[in-house]
Amino acid sequence: MDEAHHLSDHDLRFVAETVGGEQGGAAHPLDHLRAREELLDVMLDDDRLVQRLLGDEQVLLQVSPRLVFSVLLRRVSRDLTQRPYTLERTPAETVAVFDAPQVHRFIAEPAIGRYLVDMLSSFVRTETVTVWVRHGERYRRRRFSTLSLEDMIELAGLVGEEEARTIFRQIADIALFTSGIFPDFLRPRGEAAGVKRVRAIPRTVATYEEHGRRFYRLAAGPEGGPQGRVLASLAEEFPMARKSLEILSDRYLRWTRLSWFHPPG
Repeated sequence: MDEAHHLSDHDLRFVAETVGGEQGGAAHPLDHLRAREELLDVMLDDDRLVQRLLGDEQVLLQVSPRLVFSVLLRRVSRDLTQRPYTLERTPAETVAVFDAPQVHRFIAEPAIGRYLVDMLSSFVRTETVTVWVRHGERYRRRRFSTLSLEDMIELAGLVGEEEARTIFRQIADIALFTSGIFPDFLRPRGEAAGVKRVRAIPRTVATYEEHGRRFYRLAAGPEGGPQGRVLASLAEEFPMARKSLEILSDRYLRWTRLSWFHPPG
């Protein structure tokens, strides 16, 4: 996943010490790790990293989210080689779908893997964007949550074309992140007695997938380029990306995700 240039010195030292023991940092100087991508790839795939990250929650405070997600997504990729199916959950049942090899091939693409790591890291901290919006003769301050699909769609309609492309990607990322990391958020739940909520965007996996595909295509644009190709691939194979994140959430983040991520409101 070409992580050498994206991980901090502290992260690399943590990897070397975990995989190589107490003398790991000395055995694998940081410059050496940055220069030898193939060696770092092997080290990031080492199960000792997964065990240390999952075994002590305090460790999560010592390393960057980028390192955590890089290691755990690699673990998901390996998991997908060990059984031929993924699980598709519906309100009525859970069905085995024999598509694990396809999901594995998709997320094993270095550019896709890097994008998913970047996206997950971006949601560790959510923000609000404040814009002055004109209402008649007056301007009112409007706050938009970067985790709200509705807010970002509204904001995209208030900015210029270039800015809108960035927001289109954020909209698609929200759809992918929510449906992958918080799938329960999109499954039917009982409303309080006497209360029936009407939502602009129905909270269903199908609706979020539709929005994810559409806005990744809009963000990719017609000119292509490396980033455009990744976004176009995510639009085409949205369910593959979603399933990989759902496995990540179910197996490796469920115990800690509420402290890392803000669940959708």
